[in-house]
Amino acid sequence: MTRIFAIAGLLLVASCGQQNESAAPQPKNEAAAAPSPAAQVPPLEGNWKVASLGGVPDAASVGMTASFGNGSATIARGCLKRAWTYTQKRNIVAFTSSPGGSSNCGSAPGGAEEAAYAALGEANIVVFSKEGREASLSGTGGTLTLERR
Repeated sequence: MTRIFAIAGLLLVASCGQQNESAAPQPKNEAAAAPSPAAQVPPLEGNWKVASLGGVPDAASVGMTASFGNGSATIARGCLKRAWTYTQKRNIVAFTSSPGGSSNCGSAPGGAEEAAYAALGEANIVVFSKEGREASLSGTGGTLTLERR
């Protein structure tokens, strides 16, 4: 008789353990499955002004703009302009000089233009801040910070 009670007790303990494991609630929070807004990276597409070169606001960058759209990128100041094709996958970017994508309009680019061209042309990562209104492009050519216009 004690064997029956011992076996019954073991079965009772074993079934309680299984019940607790299978009864554990499974989270069905749909918000947890959706990507957080911070995980979403905005596209570069649109019009920007150059805010700084090399991480330092530079008076020489005043009036310099950048435009991105349909896989093309340009940096311009007045009639000085240079163009690239580009791809963006989340925070990873790649730029390729566009043949015939330069115009000097009779004057040579200055130091600020050349620095901006090098920073954009060699950029391989973009980090957005201010809810996507600011973008810092970085790579071996330096850092170019843009603000949406």
